[in-house]
Amino acid sequence: MNFIFLFLRDVYNIVPKMFRLGVSTHRLIKVAVPAFQNYEHHFHRAIVRKISNQAPSIDTKEKVENALTLRKELFTEIDDVVLNDVEGASSTSTDLVSSTANISLETFAPYIAPTFNIAAYVNKSTTLQELVKLGVDLYKWEKKKGVTEYILKLDFEKDMKPVIRFLHDNRVDADFLGNFLTKNPLIFKEEIENLQVRVNYLESKNFTSEMIGRVISGDPFWLMFSTQRIDRRLGHFQNTFHLSGEEIRRLATKLPRLITYSMNHIKGITFAVKEMMGFSESELKQILLLRPKVWMMKHESLIERFNYVHNEMGVPHEQLAKHPGIFSSRLHRIQQRHKFLDQFVPKPPDGKSRYDPKSIGYVSLDSLVAGNDAEFCCNIAKVSVESFNAFLKSL
Repeated sequence: MNFIFLFLRDVYNIVPKMFRLGVSTHRLIKVAVPAFQNYEHHFHRAIVRKISNQAPSIDTKEKVENALTLRKELFTEIDDVVLNDVEGASSTSTDLVSSTANISLETFAPYIAPTFNIAAYVNKSTTLQELVKLGVDLYKWEKKKGVTEYILKLDFEKDMKPVIRFLHDNRVDADFLGNFLTKNPLIFKEEIENLQVRVNYLESKNFTSEMIGRVISGDPFWLMFSTQRIDRRLGHFQNTFHLSGEEIRRLATKLPRLITYSMNHIKGITFAVKEMMGFSESELKQILLLRPKVWMMKHESLIERFNYVHNEMGVPHEQLAKHPGIFSSRLHRIQQRHKFLDQFVPKPPDGKSRYDPKSIGYVSLDSLVAGNDAEFCCNIAKVSVESFNAFLKSL
């Protein structure tokens, strides 16, 4: 009966996990039956070994007959239980059993990679100890395939210190080094000579040392890009948006992650802003320089916010180009505050839109979405927070 105990123990352990993964009873049966047969095979061999060790007076034929008798008595009862369960779960259980004899858990269960706890190595590794002192969040590396194993092979003094010194010499603040290395531990794979070439490129484009520091700190992956790739990307922005040298430097310094972002995504947003929303090239440039993060937004979210602000609120392209920050605000916040002003705050006496700069009761798009609800009620709506909260409950 040890076989029954082992089989039921494994079923008890694995079935709840299967149901948490969304495995249906139908598929569970497809696995349980061949698994049961596998246990049967191994137990049968164990019975034969046990009978074989019986007294020499028992001949071979009798040993075999004893084994077959034990097997028949044991599995007749268990087979009845299993097949009854199978028949209750599916009317086609007989076909399933015959067609799934070779099915294993790997056919439907997701692969679970072995866990790797880097914290267990901290006390033994001086390299990890030094990284902890710099403020590196080591646990975040565990999610990145191969990073922890790679780092553990490095020597801090020989392999890491030169790179860290290079970053510090190029205006990456000491307090930010931990965050930098947490995001990009693979910087240690780069040769110092290559890193210096990429910094020299920026210097040749008239980036100051302060600008270079802001670029590297703002995008820890910038130095992973070759000078050729960075040059092509800067050229794309300069040519597409007709930027001057000073403007391209300002853009790269303000949001360096945009330069290394997906070019397909950037081109898609450019098409949406220009062709689908109808902004002119000058307005396109204005939005880019004021709010470059628009080009990193989700396409659907950007279109939704534009449609509401332009079509429902009646804000023209010219005003949107001057206040593109509203695109970064959540749509439901824009809707809630606009509807509240529209229903409970008197309209401008001159009959103009409250979002028109020439209107007496002008409300800028930036102030509409800025601050928390209390600040909005105090500075813009001029009502109590309780009134605004009551309105939100009525929506």
